[in-house]
Amino acid sequence: MSVLESQVFTGELTNDTLTITESMGVKRVSVFNGSAVTGTVLGNRNLGGLTPTPIDIAQGDSFTVDAPDASVIKSLVINAPAGCTLKIVAQ
Repeated sequence: MSVLESQVFTGELTNDTLTITESMGVKRVSVFNGSAVTGTVLGNRNLGGLTPTPIDIAQGDSFTVDAPDASVIKSLVINAPAGCTLKIVAQ
């Protein structure tokens, strides 16, 4: 049996912002909010005439995004404001 190596990041983001960039090589990221304060995620791609806006991640909510095929996520901003702790898993 052959094994495909896939490194995994796990961590918590509290009172801070994390910007995932293309150079990080992230193919999948999941964010879970277990705190009472709402966090956000923000993409960078326009869709038609719409520009991206932050999506709220309230207590008990999660957000997951996958890059298609062999690509990676180009840009994603994860924000945990004061009092918010977001659990992040990335591959």
